[in-house]
Amino acid sequence: MSDVLHDDYIAAIEAENDELREKVRVLEDLIGSRIEAPPMFSLTPSEEKVLGLLQKREMATKNQIMYALYAARPDEDPQLKIIDVYICKIRKKLKRFGIEIETRWGRGYALTPASKAIIQQLLTLEPVL
Repeated sequence: MSDVLHDDYIAAIEAENDELREKVRVLEDLIGSRIEAPPMFSLTPSEEKVLGLLQKREMATKNQIMYALYAARPDEDPQLKIIDVYICKIRKKLKRFGIEIETRWGRGYALTPASKAIIQQLLTLEPVL
């Protein structure tokens, strides 16, 4: 393959990758598994995914949370109990902001309406430089 063809091929692949990344970003926004939590929350990327689902939905089931966390990691074999661990850690980190995660026994988890409002308000704050 000539250098010109090789460079054109690489450029085409990079453009396709950029397009696919944007599509993934849009889909993650739609399902709620993408949120850029305020740095003061000190959430891990996985915890941000869980919070995004809770913020976007009326309620998130354990299976929905598992899918959001592990769909891109098919080689991992997590147990459903890990969701309880994530929720516990997130609750602890967000408690000081007045944000509550409710347990809907036998169904899943949900943010209270007041908690969603707090998160939304904090998401729209301009960062202090």
